[in-house]
Amino acid sequence: MSKDRRYTTVKNLISGGYIKTFREIFDTLPKSVMAHDLGMNNTRFTKLMNDVEGFTLDDLFRMAAFFEISQRAMYELIEQQYIIDKKNKKKKV
Repeated sequence: MSKDRRYTTVKNLISGGYIKTFREIFDTLPKSVMAHDLGMNNTRFTKLMNDVEGFTLDDLFRMAAFFEISQRAMYELIEQQYIIDKKNKKKKV
């Protein structure tokens, strides 16, 4: 099975600094593709996307491998998303 070519596009966007948060990845790559490649149900993956602290390190490392980026870079995308989500949750309360 060949890898979806959009993984390379996302890698280039991350490397170029155009993608700064985790969810921005899915403007280019459908979440269903990532969910399938991780062996997850699409509904579960969507739930994790909306609550990123639920991802395991194994999930992060596998995603980093799909994009051929460092594990640190993947962690930083998740961390940025977590910070943004945390700020938005405080505003709603």
